[in-house]
Amino acid sequence: MSTRRSRSEATRITTYEKLEQQVRVALAANNLESVRARLAKEHPATIAAVLDRLDHPKRHLIFDPLPVELKAKVVDELSIQATREMLDDLPIAKIARLLDRLPMDEAAEVLAEDVPHRKKELLAAMRPKNAAEVRLLLQYPEHSAGRMMTEKFARLKPDMTAGEAIAYVRKVHSKVETLTDLYVLDPAGRLMGVVSLREVVVAPARRRINNLMNSDLVTVAPETDREEVARLVSHYDYLAIPVVLPGRKMLGVIPVDDVIDVLVAEGTEDILRFGGLEGGGVIDQPYFTIPLMAVIRRRVGWLLLLFVAETFTGTVLRSFEEELASVVALSFFIPLLIGTGGNTGAQTVSTLIRGLALREVRSRDLWRVIRRELLGGLLIGLILGGVAYGRALLWKSSPPLALTVGLAIVAICTWANAIGALVPLIAHRVRIDPAVVSAPLITTLVDATGLAIYLLIAKTVLGI
Repeated sequence: MSTRRSRSEATRITTYEKLEQQVRVALAANNLESVRARLAKEHPATIAAVLDRLDHPKRHLIFDPLPVELKAKVVDELSIQATREMLDDLPIAKIARLLDRLPMDEAAEVLAEDVPHRKKELLAAMRPKNAAEVRLLLQYPEHSAGRMMTEKFARLKPDMTAGEAIAYVRKVHSKVETLTDLYVLDPAGRLMGVVSLREVVVAPARRRINNLMNSDLVTVAPETDREEVARLVSHYDYLAIPVVLPGRKMLGVIPVDDVIDVLVAEGTEDILRFGGLEGGGVIDQPYFTIPLMAVIRRRVGWLLLLFVAETFTGTVLRSFEEELASVVALSFFIPLLIGTGGNTGAQTVSTLIRGLALREVRSRDLWRVIRRELLGGLLIGLILGGVAYGRALLWKSSPPLALTVGLAIVAICTWANAIGALVPLIAHRVRIDPAVVSAPLITTLVDATGLAIYLLIAKTVLGI
């Protein structure tokens, strides 16, 4: 499996690189005809990946001559920043033509994220039916199930036969976004059940749909957060999930391909936040599409905060200036101790954030988690402390100093584990994203407090 995946990834990267190289050579030679013919045969995602790496003026030279249908699909795959720049240069009528050819949930996303300042004009220029569907989607909160759903799904009647259902599917297949599951509705539009297309195909032609459908359903409300939608689809291995109002009035479905996009976006966002970065549609975009000043604005706030917080480490060192002066060898072990504490806390934070995201850990589990992590930190500390004691002796430190280092490792690991569990759980309880505050805060706390623990133990053991 891993070999196949790596080969596929290598092929994909090679395709991008070859196409980008051809495009750049053609642009330099002002000979675009051959490249345009090649692009017309490429997957829209491949074209978008190449456009994301080009300068803004060069994008238009490649994008403008593409057929309208292909343009729409490329816009759907472009990064936010590149899409904004591309669409801002186009007249309203041309943008509206592109939006009319997109799935309406994708069109709503473009209007909300890429060209919000032209939203009213574009809706007025779109086909009335499409504009009405987009307006409905835009009524729901950002990142909600309502924004992601499509109204284009297969609707069956409960008294249909399997043969009639297959005939219906043949009739509507080009007008629906997904045919994996077929949804059974009563005359009032309430969801009664779901049946897979596979079951309908293999069933006897006269078998009624109400005898095939599954009425034990998992659904979401239109206000449900997209991360919860993704969790449910992943947990139940669904290929689509229905969006319903109270009373099971069905509004639409969310196909699994949109859920995959959500998982990628949320994973990227969490990784960035874990590093003290805010995404916000800028940092979490392809590297070359992001304006440098936008990157700096997003990064500098956290860096300034952490810079100020890290000065507490200097305050601790100044408080123990005399002790360090009397036993200079104490300073040799400072990087080892605070590094070990930081690594221990980071591992705990990563584990807890994952548990919170997957609902394996909840806020009410606070004390259970703290007890578990205290014990875990103690056991890890005893193992590492024994190694640190031996290492200090090998460095020809005195036995009391080696003991100080060993005890400090035990205490710091236990403390780092406890703090690494406490911070994300408290953040989650007060409705702050744990990924935003946990990693930077843990590093800062463990550096300063771990140093204080080490020097307090040294003062006690060494009598300084």
